[in-house]
Amino acid sequence: MRTSFELGTLRLLSIIAAAASLASSGCGSDHGGGTINRNNQYAPNNYVYVASAGLAPGSTGAVYEYALGADGTLSPLAQPSIAAGINPSALVVVNIGYVYVVNAGDGSISQYDTAADGTLTAMSPATVTNPGMHTLGTAGATATVDPTGNYLYVVNTADDNVAQFSIGGGGQLTPLTPATVATGVAPVSIVASNTGVYVVNSNAAGQAGSVSQYTESADGTLTPTGSSPVAAGTNPSVIAIDEFSPPSFAYVLSNCDGTQCLGSIRQFSVGANGTLTDTGSIVTTGSHYRGVGMVLDQTVSNATAYVLANEMGVDTESGALLSFPVGSAGALTATSPQSLSTPGVAVALLQTIQYGTLYVLTSDSGANANTRATGGSVLVYSEGNGGTPTLLGTTTLSAPYPSAIGVWLLLPP
Repeated sequence: MRTSFELGTLRLLSIIAAAASLASSGCGSDHGGGTINRNNQYAPNNYVYVASAGLAPGSTGAVYEYALGADGTLSPLAQPSIAAGINPSALVVVNIGYVYVVNAGDGSISQYDTAADGTLTAMSPATVTNPGMHTLGTAGATATVDPTGNYLYVVNTADDNVAQFSIGGGGQLTPLTPATVATGVAPVSIVASNTGVYVVNSNAAGQAGSVSQYTESADGTLTPTGSSPVAAGTNPSVIAIDEFSPPSFAYVLSNCDGTQCLGSIRQFSVGANGTLTDTGSIVTTGSHYRGVGMVLDQTVSNATAYVLANEMGVDTESGALLSFPVGSAGALTATSPQSLSTPGVAVALLQTIQYGTLYVLTSDSGANANTRATGGSVLVYSEGNGGTPTLLGTTTLSAPYPSAIGVWLLLPP
């Protein structure tokens, strides 16, 4: 998801992302403005933030701070990192550079201001309590901000709820009343759009999941819609919304369905009141894939869905970036070749659509079940006019266990 507004002579683009159960959704192009500029030329001041757990179990995590170069590689800032809570699992960049990190190990949310040079400073207070996170350390969280940029929603996977916050004028978070709203079993992904707020519920292993649907009130509180929830595939993991090309569609990525353990993407139409209706259109992602993230690039001349997944072996996992053309009726079509491999385990996917650019976060931990390697990478891809990703640059991270990524772009007017 992205939000933008005017700030002096600069137009700010905020990218919202989370961790392995990704909350980031791709937004379509401004169809009134024609095709997207795909020159991949970055503005002078663009920054990438990577959340990471600490080296020792139960130790404090950190947010690592980087400048984004024109070649797609990252350079550490003068202040290379700042402390976060225990086991950060989601990171959100919003508005004029407020950054929020959801810490699954201590039930807190770290909140930061950004300086002109991209460095982060802890707000006062530095953290707020996550009122919906009662089960610590056993499962992560995902997060997103509504299209107005005024409200933050945090999905607490182990506690089956969404925590709701208002974002104050100085960026400080304040819980809404009520502070939480119930979801289905094991919520893992959230997207807030102009049509509503949607939460993917994974359910128990091997079980059919669902999507909870909510309307957003003027005060930011969420109310379940009358048709909520709607059935999804087996253990769904990600939802993405395209609302820029009427009629609107939603896509739900599911894992390991049937005897062949095929991943799938199920298409839903989005009604005028925001309710989802299964269209019956399904495309498979391949055997033994675990979905991580999905974004949509809808342009006048090219429409593509990008999926980040992990191919599961006996004791290994390896990332893959898949692309699917989007047809005029919103249906996806498998491509050939279908995927690009990524080093290590895929963790998160996000997109800066003005530049047709994709960011993939990977971790070396989990690539081999017999070792617990540290480190990871950020890979930057150009989507290209044909929609096929082309690798621009790869940066090896100093973060020991990277878990989430966010990008702050200052764009020319």
